[in-house]
Amino acid sequence: MTSSFDTTALLTELRAALAADDPTRLSSQLEDLRAQQLLDVWSELQPEERDRAFRLVRPDKAAEVISNLSEEEQPVLLGSLPPSQLAEVLEELSPDDLADTLQALEARDPAQVEEVKSLLGPQTLAVADALAGYDEEEAGGLMTPEFISVRASMTARQVLDFLRRAHPDAETIYYLYVVDRADRLLGVLSLRDLIVSAQETRVEEIMHGDVVKTHTDTDQEDVARLMADYDFSVLPVVDVDGRLVGIVTVDDVLDVLEEEATEDIHRLGGAPIDIDYVRANPWLLFRKRASWLVLLVVSMTLTFNVIAYYETIIEEVVILAAFIPLLIGTGGNVGSQVATLVVRALATRELELRDYLKVLAKEIGTGLLLGGAFGLFMTLYVLFFRAEPRIAVALGITMVLISFTANLVGASLPFLFRRVGIDPALTSSPGITTIMDVVGLLIYFRVVIWILGPLLEASPGFSLVP
Repeated sequence: MTSSFDTTALLTELRAALAADDPTRLSSQLEDLRAQQLLDVWSELQPEERDRAFRLVRPDKAAEVISNLSEEEQPVLLGSLPPSQLAEVLEELSPDDLADTLQALEARDPAQVEEVKSLLGPQTLAVADALAGYDEEEAGGLMTPEFISVRASMTARQVLDFLRRAHPDAETIYYLYVVDRADRLLGVLSLRDLIVSAQETRVEEIMHGDVVKTHTDTDQEDVARLMADYDFSVLPVVDVDGRLVGIVTVDDVLDVLEEEATEDIHRLGGAPIDIDYVRANPWLLFRKRASWLVLLVVSMTLTFNVIAYYETIIEEVVILAAFIPLLIGTGGNVGSQVATLVVRALATRELELRDYLKVLAKEIGTGLLLGGAFGLFMTLYVLFFRAEPRIAVALGITMVLISFTANLVGASLPFLFRRVGIDPALTSSPGITTIMDVVGLLIYFRVVIWILGPLLEASPGFSLVP
């Protein structure tokens, strides 16, 4: 069988089996494929090809495919299955994935969900309904209730016998959780410590009582950060009464980190966050992107207004217009760069609101150094190519002030957004650039008036008052 990395050959083989219209051959082909191999070529298949292939995939493999698809794709694909086969696939899903998938199905076809629920086992349905009550972006919606709990009074022998006898269907058995009769979390016990301990050693003697845990209402981003900070592969989740209700595993956290990173990248670029670009058509992309871009276009008319206000100066010294793109472009670049650094530091909690003054002091120094370097370059550049000292000085001073101001704006806006409860990532590059276009022009023309004012006033018929 083709390796999972040779997606082109794999796709060719799969399409050949689909074109042959031979269910036996196609079923055999799919049987040899891993779920990830099928996912590797999934986006290349046509909807009708996906439906035909999915109907012949084993329920456990189909469940793995479904758990890796978006909430928009899941209902469409599952809707092609007869209720009995759909129920078999859903039974293979982990409880947290099952809860999410049922919610996605219900949003598309409530009647179908009711029919499918009647075919699910009562225990499966009860677990899914319990998880459905939690917000999907909190620890409760992220966790799975499949974990192993033991009592503190049990011996190592009793716990091992229990594991051999019960074959618990847990997400992971590397960590066992110690609870009291009310299911309140008391400690955690690693499988390693259990195995190397004497058979009659009680759990309470070898468990770790200081348990790092999270609560059902903790934001998923905070859960991911906690697991990353402690380098955990699994994290227990408790309710308001301290009862152990589930665990979050590292595979769930990796999905969260990818989702949050994608959102931040989209916001920094001023792009929509609720869109699958690969499968989006031009009309959807237009609708999603137009609103933000229209706002930017409207705001950029301020740039036109500033230039129009000072058009008499440009008419008098035409060469000033040639430097406008360079000056405001530098401001946008400097501001966007520092905003990206600060947003990232805020997202990873390396910086908090209380650190603003420290960041401000650092960026004042950085801004002065950047401004000084750019200003010196600009002055020498104009002197070399234009040999006009006054214009060279004006442009040099402007570059210093624009770079310095852009650095402060880019460093301050993310803190301001966080302070008022807005995601700092919304201080996107297009937004910073637009602000600095207007501010940069105002700085430019005020410096020009200051430096060149006496010379301009001496021109017949010229006035600095528009």
